[in-house]
Amino acid sequence: MPDKILGYRELLKTLVEYHIDFIKRLSREGYDQIFSLLLIQIPDEDEERIRELVQPLLRGSDRLFYIDGKLIALLPGTDWNGAQNVHKTIIEALGKPETEDCVVEYPTDGEDAFTLISNLYARLEEIKNRVL
Repeated sequence: MPDKILGYRELLKTLVEYHIDFIKRLSREGYDQIFSLLLIQIPDEDEERIRELVQPLLRGSDRLFYIDGKLIALLPGTDWNGAQNVHKTIIEALGKPETEDCVVEYPTDGEDAFTLISNLYARLEEIKNRVL
């Protein structure tokens, strides 16, 4: 049986922290790196269906999480514009109506895991409030 999409909040935070530390190490060696977090709200969705439709569209380094009806993608080496493209690709693959993207980028939107993840959820709330 294929692995399920990771769904643990603490694991998401840990991987974001790890990625930030790795980027900081690379920057000391002269390499500038970024990454993005993408969130798509898709409640009441079958996790297996999501994995089957979305995982093949992503790179091996990308990581998916399905937490409380929200698909979150950690996209190493992907800027905000690239994450917007991934958002559109995922929405189309899942056959969902187009929605405003919910993306944050390191380090622009936060320099630590807590801030990035908080800003990602705050962005989702902004989008929800605009729609209402």
